[in-house]
Amino acid sequence: MTSATSVTVTASGNDQVLTEPVQGQKVNEFQDGRVTHKYSWKASIYDWWKQGFGSYTDEQVESNLLSILPFFPLLDGKREAKVINTDIGNGNYIHEFYIENKEKPSQSDKLAISASTKDVVLVHGYAASLGLFIDNFDELSKVPGIQIHAIDLLGFGFSSRPKFPNLALASAEDIQKVEDWFVDSLEEWRKRRGLDKFILMGHSFGGYLSCAYALKYQKEQIEKLVLISPVGVERSKYSYLNKVDQSDVVSPSEKMRQEAEEPNVHYENEVDSIDNSVKSSLRSNTPKVSEEEVPEAPKSFRRKLVEQLWINNVSPFTILRNLGPAKSKLISAWTSHRFAHFYDRDPQQFQSVHDYIYRIFNANGSGEYALTRVLEPGTVLARMPLLDRCPEEFAKLKLPTLWLYGDKDWMNEQAGYEMTKEINTYSMKNSGKKLASFAIIPNAGHHLYLDNPSAFANTIFKFTGFKVPT
Repeated sequence: MTSATSVTVTASGNDQVLTEPVQGQKVNEFQDGRVTHKYSWKASIYDWWKQGFGSYTDEQVESNLLSILPFFPLLDGKREAKVINTDIGNGNYIHEFYIENKEKPSQSDKLAISASTKDVVLVHGYAASLGLFIDNFDELSKVPGIQIHAIDLLGFGFSSRPKFPNLALASAEDIQKVEDWFVDSLEEWRKRRGLDKFILMGHSFGGYLSCAYALKYQKEQIEKLVLISPVGVERSKYSYLNKVDQSDVVSPSEKMRQEAEEPNVHYENEVDSIDNSVKSSLRSNTPKVSEEEVPEAPKSFRRKLVEQLWINNVSPFTILRNLGPAKSKLISAWTSHRFAHFYDRDPQQFQSVHDYIYRIFNANGSGEYALTRVLEPGTVLARMPLLDRCPEEFAKLKLPTLWLYGDKDWMNEQAGYEMTKEINTYSMKNSGKKLASFAIIPNAGHHLYLDNPSAFANTIFKFTGFKVPT
């Protein structure tokens, strides 16, 4: 079995990046000891009331958040940044925060850079938006000549939110149509923005869709692919794909997991963190891959109810939108944890983040309804697992990939590690070269780019070959 390629990053203190999955029981990222700010009911009621202010718009809320950056709206002489809405037809548009570094790289840096493009496309995760990369924009954009395109997926953030199509779920072809709803809009945006080649980076559900995009539109556009704690990697009994025997590429450890472990991976870890009462029940270990022969544990009444709501296009956000003055208080359970460091740094910056997330969560439902089409309800197990689709194809495409996880990540990093090994098995057979890399970011959970932005940036720079002036 071919091992995964490691991304070794020289760092000091607690920023040492690991090159293999975490061994033993992990720290629960929702119980990691961070101090969170209690959001008051008074503030929650005021948040609900001020939505009716004529001056309180999506544009203003986003501008308040982006103004945390040292080069927006006032430029710093090196970087230019602007917000762009790109028409993609049929009344839809993709919302983007565009950053361009105007500096020219030195001749030595030009020779050292392994990537031929300076265009980087950032894709957020489920129910999220481009603003969650707020702590990464400054560091990533220090690379001379780099052009960062942080986008909101169709149906999310401040992109247009058309009605999500009511698609059947009887076959793999039906799931493909769900994926196409997103990846075709991404391709149309790419063409209209004139990007010939770019590095694609996707987080969580955005990572899953980035893989789907690469599979459909091949290597012509993508220089390198970075998957940040992607969802839907592992094989499971819910798969619509009937794969042939892969005994020549599937590792013994992967086979053992498929034969011994049951499907109990819950996407509720992230979605339900909106509700404080759910946090205490989150598991501290990351469940692994499942197998058809193992009976599934009985479902609780609560899980059955959540699944039925999802199936009927009633997401947790549908309920949240109808909670009136209480919604901001519930949202704060998530923002106070994820952005605790913002409050420590500047309470007003935290408020800007919270106001932004409130607007995102409160917008009309659209892309969120794709989740239970792509994944089995109540789990992070895909109906078309990436492990069943990507290894051989990515090797054929000669596409370099980096699979990133946090050391406290509730996502299944073992599946990502398996992915790198299987890709490299195929690529070594084809060309004698390893194409896939794997890394664990320390002191970080599922949103590892938020939890440890410096180690995240260093790992990205190592993989891409980008150089930051010293």
